[in-house]
Amino acid sequence: MSGSKGDLMEQKSQYKAQIADEETKLRWLITRQPSSLELRYYLLFLLVTHEQYAKAIKECERILEDHPDDLIAQLWMAALRRGRMLTYGRPSLRRRHKTVRSRVWGHVGHHSD
Repeated sequence: MSGSKGDLMEQKSQYKAQIADEETKLRWLITRQPSSLELRYYLLFLLVTHEQYAKAIKECERILEDHPDDLIAQLWMAALRRGRMLTYGRPSLRRRHKTVRSRVWGHVGHHSD
């Protein structure tokens, strides 16, 4: 079993490297196409979904410097500053697992504060 734990750690390391590589590629593309909001949004989404919130805030600030009326960046900035991140189906690290009773499903686990 120790081999499988090592494999898991290796996969996690490779995954993090892939995310960093994706970020590098996006930043390179943004330097080539600085007016592309789509590339900037994709980078922002990448950062948020991988819980790199400080970098995401910086990216929102960059977008808003060039496009102060950009509603999407304003909404992301507000969410980031309030700490209410969308988890896209993943449980938040700040929440604890709790079991609740459902008439239809019996005991159903969900996350709550």
